[in-house]
Amino acid sequence: MAKRDEYVDKLKHKLDDWNEDIDKLEAKADHVKDDMKEKYAEEIGVVRQQRDNIKEKTMELVDSSEEAWDELRVGVEAAWHKLTDAIDRAHSKF
Repeated sequence: MAKRDEYVDKLKHKLDDWNEDIDKLEAKADHVKDDMKEKYAEEIGVVRQQRDNIKEKTMELVDSSEEAWDELRVGVEAAWHKLTDAIDRAHSKF
């Protein structure tokens, strides 16, 4: 059980980091030309959606049985990589 608690704590801290990244992206988007704002808003929207997906999966982990935990963890890790890639892509575009 301690291993799962540590994993969930790690995810929660990482979510805080991602929220900071999203805030930085939004700040950068505020300073772009008007014709680019919509494109940046779409990109940030994708990042937010993936972040929200991880939040939801984290809550599922917390509430899961021991038997379901490993399966859910695999899904969380896949979502984690998608979000990291999305944030990296957004930073490279901005």
